[in-house]
Amino acid sequence: MAASDRWFFRFAMLPAFLVVFVVTVVPLIAGFGLSFSSMNSTHNGVLPLTFRNYREIFSDPVTHTVVINTVVYVVAAVVLETGFGLLLALLLAQKFRSISVFRVIFMLPLTVAGIAAAVSWGSMLNTSQGWINYFLGLAHLPQPNWLASTGTAMVSVVVADMWSGVPIVAVVVLAALLSAPQEPLEAALVDGASAWARFRYVTFPAILPAIAFAALLRTVAAFQQFALFQVLTGGGPGLATTVINYYVYQQSVVYNNAGYGAALGLLLVAIMIVPLAGLFALARRR
Repeated sequence: MAASDRWFFRFAMLPAFLVVFVVTVVPLIAGFGLSFSSMNSTHNGVLPLTFRNYREIFSDPVTHTVVINTVVYVVAAVVLETGFGLLLALLLAQKFRSISVFRVIFMLPLTVAGIAAAVSWGSMLNTSQGWINYFLGLAHLPQPNWLASTGTAMVSVVVADMWSGVPIVAVVVLAALLSAPQEPLEAALVDGASAWARFRYVTFPAILPAIAFAALLRTVAAFQQFALFQVLTGGGPGLATTVINYYVYQQSVVYNNAGYGAALGLLLVAIMIVPLAGLFALARRR
């Protein structure tokens, strides 16, 4: 590339860079500064810089519970959504009559807004009026209090998240399956390789970057999830479904403790870096 072309490319990218800088880097810097301050309803303005917020994070048992909840939720949601999304993509990649209709049906959850999905799942999981417990009652099976029990609340949120997360993974992996070269598969078939061997040694390596990219998308979404926790459980019962993202909202908005909320937000960013970096590196493999 000639020097003039390089400068033209940089100049053309400058507006996009400025937009990204304003909407991401500036708030991050502002949040970093706020995390060293104390701002709440009992003080007039912002107190001098202090490490009190970070000391509280490492000494507060509530924060420890919230971090554990976050890790459990993200790992469960991403692993299950990636696994079932892969299976769904393999199913939708088959060639048989009306496959296009099935593809449209399984992708319908992508058209539903997150808050609408949360309200719908709240209605379905309602203890006395939800249809899930209604059918369990018809089958003479136990009817759990899905959203008010510490044993089922987090499971309910993960399942609700899977409803919209699995199709996203399936779309990404299906695109990779349909665009993958067919010659290696045909050669393996001629050599007498079994279906499992063809998938393990030919198909899976070819779509692994797409799987990692889909898992990357779902990891970001899981760390940012708010609507399901707000609508379904409100972080309860107790702290059973309180994750960092929801706890940041509670501290910053409900308790008006913006400094501590900013520190928690930076903690969330720090926790996200490791899995996102690993998935990003895996997604870039060729």
